Amino acid sequence: MSHPRLSVSEMCTYPWGLGDELALWEELGVRRVGVISAKLEAYGTDRAVSALGERSMQATTVITRSFDLSAPDTWDAARVGINAAIDLAGQIGGCVYFTPGRRDGRSFDELTASLAEAVQPCAIYAAAAGVRLAIEPSLRTDVSFVHTLRDGLDVAEAAGIDVIADLGNCWMERDYEKTVRRAGPRLACVQFADAIFGTSTEPPPGGRAVPGDGDLPIDKFLLAALEAGYDGVFELEQVGPKIEAEGHEPALRRAVERASCLLEEVLR
Repeated sequence: MSHPRLSVSEMCTYPWGLGDELALWEELGVRRVGVISAKLEAYGTDRAVSALGERSMQATTVITRSFDLSAPDTWDAARVGINAAIDLAGQIGGCVYFTPGRRDGRSFDELTASLAEAVQPCAIYAAAAGVRLAIEPSLRTDVSFVHTLRDGLDVAEAAGIDVIADLGNCWMERDYEKTVRRAGPRLACVQFADAIFGTSTEPPPGGRAVPGDGDLPIDKFLLAALEAGYDGVFELEQVGPKIEAEGHEPALRRAVERASCLLEEVLR
């Protein structure tokens, strides 16, 4: 049985369909899950909602589509998708989040203003529904102009929404634990995995690792969130070459066991 405050993101088994994920989650005793709205749609949204309910599984996050900040004429369509994810979260639980959108040549402040304008109707809709709406800063330049948790917090505050703190995206930042503490009530969800620093002869593999296989002080990151007043779940999100090389299933089996033990230590 996994720790009650541990959640497993569908990103951990990204190539799989929901049916296979449900079977493995049930076997591992996972009851909190992060879902991807597109994967639930592929499975059949109503069918997915029923399947989660039958297994007493609750969503902790719902990943949805992003805005193309350079194309305001597409924003209404994006808002429809985000609002649908908000409705979904109202049924299965969790916050809704997306990446902020890619650069288009404008300044950071201009992009921030565009995102705030684009997301405002969705932020109002989410507040009325009692669902948290957040952005996730990402190192991927194709989906995000926001690459640090520190900048992500500033953008989230400007847009009147919340932020996802993902150790896999922010562990290279200076004083990232201090930023987590500063985020306080804007922490919609805290995500983690391990990572390998690398050496001059063995550089980083470009991805994350099963907790305990890498070099990150995960416990300090989790403690920083607790010190910020965070009382939600801690969501496992491990992706990348090391996970793929081992295989998503064996990597997740080891990760759930290790993450549960880690949470027992941190939360006792």
